[in-house]
Amino acid sequence: MQTIYLLDTNIISYLTDSNSPHRDKIKKKLLSLSKEDIVSVSIVTLYELSYGLSTYNNYDGSKNIFENGIEFIKDYLDIYPLDVNEIDIFGSLKAKYKQATGIPKTAIKKNDLDFLIVATAINHNAVLVSNDAIFSKLIELEPNLKHENWV
Repeated sequence: MQTIYLLDTNIISYLTDSNSPHRDKIKKKLLSLSKEDIVSVSIVTLYELSYGLSTYNNYDGSKNIFENGIEFIKDYLDIYPLDVNEIDIFGSLKAKYKQATGIPKTAIKKNDLDFLIVATAINHNAVLVSNDAIFSKLIELEPNLKHENWV
């Protein structure tokens, strides 16, 4: 049976950072997937990596992580664009999250990219792979969200 996995930006970063303590575990999990499985990202992940590439100094090697992440995605992964079918998913999920957490209107904007990635995962019936804490709360609010943490 085919499974679609949608990797969050932090998973890509761990995978392309040779110093990440999570790298080997993620590589092992990727290699254990069946040939029928699809490994993908949202276009939003490329936007996030591009922003990181444009804003970080290379004094600690961060710039290479972003460059490597972008190249890895382009070479090996399916990239899902934003889709009109995700509009209602995004709006509904963001409203549920705001109501459940009481997060201020200005603070919730910091999570907009996460909501876009979740909407993409739900729209494609994909398993969202992430180590972000926000997703544990979103799983409670959205029964259609499938999530795994490979870390």
